[in-house]
Amino acid sequence: MDRREFVKHTATGLAAAATGLSPWQKQSPGNQKTAENAPQAQKLLTGSFMNVFHPNVWSMAYSDETARWGEDNWRAVLRDMHNIGMDTVIWANTALWGRPFFSGYEKTVGKRLRILGCQDPLMVCAEEADRLGMKIFYGFGLRGRVSQVRDYSGMEPYWPKVFFTWNRALAVALIERYGDRPSFAGLYNPYEFSQKAFMGDDDPINLYKKLILEYLRPAIGNVKIMISPGCLGSKLTEAQLDNVPRVMEQMDIDILAPQDCAGRDYFDAPIEKALKRVRAQVRAYKRIRKPLNDAGITLWANCETFAREHCHPDGRKVSIAGSFERIKQQMALQAPHVEKLITWIYPGVMNKRTELVNIGHPSTDKLYHKYVKYLKKEFPARFKNL
Repeated sequence: MDRREFVKHTATGLAAAATGLSPWQKQSPGNQKTAENAPQAQKLLTGSFMNVFHPNVWSMAYSDETARWGEDNWRAVLRDMHNIGMDTVIWANTALWGRPFFSGYEKTVGKRLRILGCQDPLMVCAEEADRLGMKIFYGFGLRGRVSQVRDYSGMEPYWPKVFFTWNRALAVALIERYGDRPSFAGLYNPYEFSQKAFMGDDDPINLYKKLILEYLRPAIGNVKIMISPGCLGSKLTEAQLDNVPRVMEQMDIDILAPQDCAGRDYFDAPIEKALKRVRAQVRAYKRIRKPLNDAGITLWANCETFAREHCHPDGRKVSIAGSFERIKQQMALQAPHVEKLITWIYPGVMNKRTELVNIGHPSTDKLYHKYVKYLKKEFPARFKNL
């Protein structure tokens, strides 16, 4: 029996191959952390989302050069991330409108997106992450074979079967290709949960449970799944926040990394406007961290580093670098209450601009150098050579 047949018929063996490194294994009742002894994040960003090609060509308008990147470009951006203390990459999407960024799965996932400058950017990054000791989560969706809805909460029959079958095929393909590499950490669910899922409405809960429990888990076994829903603190009441751990446990989620929603304003908006939302998020963390940990679910914070640019003719907002003073306060506020600070997004918003990493608004490079100055001051021994 070859590897593909083995994966198809033996989910347990697949999970064992994919989760061999103990820091990334699912929690079992015997090794669950408590809120009291769970690690506290340092005040720096240790992971970032990435895109090969973002489906919203307006939001990441200064990053579309990545579609033409070759191997050297992708290796360079991972090295730059590693140099400033990032040990985790989350691929927001591994396919675009049903077109995967790799070949070999034409009958189950779709034809490879051939406009890319790199034959398999995911594999190149996996190889570089292996070398650097980094970890990678792989998004198993983001705009599937149809485009009826942005997330799954409003989906009506027969679309769930179409979407979920494709998501399962993509997840299995990702684990087959990258799951036995040292850098493999798990899968990322890129469909943002509807707020209704935490407001006592069982319809979206049942839909997501169907995706994960009926379609994914039997195929992927014990592989970790992380999600990053938006703005829990500023959108939900205390009673609704109490639903979050229950919903996460029902959906068999392993890592919850809520977006702190600090990047939703124009770049010249008062910093305090964004920090008000972050403080609301912190109140949410204080309420949900213990029950999440009791259920074996890890809590991270998705610290948004972008802001919005003005003056586009059709009114759409484009992401540029946010204020470093704002970002510094975001990290300080959230770090004591979570295990890890990740960000949307290093490439294209806060990267060092070089010949190989040639993306981002001019403000991107400025933010990078301000952040490096901060790292050298706050962590002098670790970053003295930057």
